[in-house]
Amino acid sequence: MRKAKRAARVNAGSVGWLLIVFVSSAIALFTLLYWLTSSYLLHEVDERLLGEVAEFHTIGRAEAIASIAALSRRDIANSRPYGVFDANHQWLAGNVARLPAEPDRKPFDYTQTFKDGDAAVEGHYRGIIVPTTSGVRIVVGHSIDEIIVFDRTLVKTLCAGVTLTILLAIGCGAALNWMSNRRIRAISEASREIMTGKLNRRLPTRGTSHDLDRLASIVNTMLDEIERLVEEVRCVCAGIAHDLRTPMTQLRAGLERAARRSRTPEDYAAAINSAIANSDVVLNRFTALLRIAEIEAGGRQASFGPVSLDTVLRDVVELYEPLAHERGLTMKLQASTPVEVTGDVDLLFGVVENLLDNALKFTPRDGAVTLEVSQDGGLVMLRVADTGPGIEPGEREAVLRPFYRSGGAAAQATAGHGLGLSLVAAIARVHDAEITIGDNQPGCKVLLRFGTAQ
Repeated sequence: MRKAKRAARVNAGSVGWLLIVFVSSAIALFTLLYWLTSSYLLHEVDERLLGEVAEFHTIGRAEAIASIAALSRRDIANSRPYGVFDANHQWLAGNVARLPAEPDRKPFDYTQTFKDGDAAVEGHYRGIIVPTTSGVRIVVGHSIDEIIVFDRTLVKTLCAGVTLTILLAIGCGAALNWMSNRRIRAISEASREIMTGKLNRRLPTRGTSHDLDRLASIVNTMLDEIERLVEEVRCVCAGIAHDLRTPMTQLRAGLERAARRSRTPEDYAAAINSAIANSDVVLNRFTALLRIAEIEAGGRQASFGPVSLDTVLRDVVELYEPLAHERGLTMKLQASTPVEVTGDVDLLFGVVENLLDNALKFTPRDGAVTLEVSQDGGLVMLRVADTGPGIEPGEREAVLRPFYRSGGAAAQATAGHGLGLSLVAAIARVHDAEITIGDNQPGCKVLLRFGTAQ
């Protein structure tokens, strides 16, 4: 429980950082919006003032005084003030009382008090000083009170927006934190059940593309493989215990008989030979298990290279042809064209050898065994078929497990320890090959599909 609370705090902290980043981004965005809007409005005023510079630059002294005096008497004189000053900064006309100490042709801000009825009102202006060719200097102003009011309204609106954004972010963050914690709690509960030994339990998913769902799917796939491997280990352990019980019992019984009844050197020699034979059975089975473990570890993949699969088939057929002839069986090889795959030649030789050995064991006299390799587009297919009793559909997956032997009479009567096809399956997995056991009508057909050599 303490761990769950700690995970929730960590998650809340992560959401808190996201909220800080989100709110900071919103504030930065609103600040930029305010700055761009205010700058745009002031730029428009400055453009109008610069237009006045071009208009008044060449005006004469008398005309300037008359024009400015007329402009100062308009209804909008307080929002568009003008003033004319001589070279000594003396006021000549207009409603601007004094000449500001600002550089010519550069917009600047200033304040000025004017009468609005009986009240004195302070106004905020943007102005520019226009030097004329006649020697006088004209001050042109433009009220920016409306811009200031708009800026204040914009600031209030943006502050309200930031506040609403913060509240929404906090609400969304709390909801996300709650939902994430709920998902994490469900995953934690399932994980604890798995850790207690319930390997068939899986992490809950919702079938979406959410990160937690994708992660849970990956973990579930890993759990499927772990469950399969653990089940295989259990089967192997049970198989080893069951399969080695008979030879070890025979070994012990033979040694006991030798200890109690043997009197001559020939009796002891026979007992020793029997013990050696039973020991060889045990060692051979352990050797097969170690070979399967070595292959599944993937250590042999470093030696992979192009392998001529048709040549491997010919070599195996040549090796087993005398045994087939002795048992009255016909072997057919169909490998008319060169076919290459990427793999280990010794392992692939072992695959074909095990499949052919099984086919020869279970095929009755006068039967036939067919080996075929072909290429279809990007796939290489290896097929070994016989005319024996075949394998029941319900056992075709099980026979690929270590120590499993078919329940048929022919299988039980045939010597073996149930590791041949499991070795074939291990080599197929290392080579990324798909193995399929089918019906040859009559008999068994084993098909391996490989990718072509790169």
